[in-house]
Amino acid sequence: MPSPLSTGHLHLSFPTHPPPLSHVPLSLLRPSHFPLAVIGVAVCAQTDSLGSTLEQFNISLVDIFPPGCMYPLAKNLFVFEDGNGTANLNLGNSLPGLVVIPSMMGNKKLYIGTLLADLCSHVLGELGVVVCGFNSRKR
Repeated sequence: MPSPLSTGHLHLSFPTHPPPLSHVPLSLLRPSHFPLAVIGVAVCAQTDSLGSTLEQFNISLVDIFPPGCMYPLAKNLFVFEDGNGTANLNLGNSLPGLVVIPSMMGNKKLYIGTLLADLCSHVLGELGVVVCGFNSRKR
């Protein structure tokens, strides 16, 4: 097993929009044509509700991707704490798919790198589920 901070490369592409609805039947044949993961970025102050921010992110995804589409396989909302560290967002309130990045955190680059690695790991795990589901339907 590589160490948690081992070096490596990850090639990401950032499409500006999802593929047209006419391409949905190709989703199993050309998964590279579809967004495998979605990352949302938000800034919240103390007065903002993390739950409503996550709900708005999920509603935006429903507007972008057609119902019943298997993509994106993974999604996360990265919420940056606004201010100089005095906002004190409720970090104990764990909402799946939401990660709060405190403003006082020292090495944000390293932390975001680990969050991206975790998201990519989730995508790889979900691709295995898609392949197993496809093989079981084939039989």
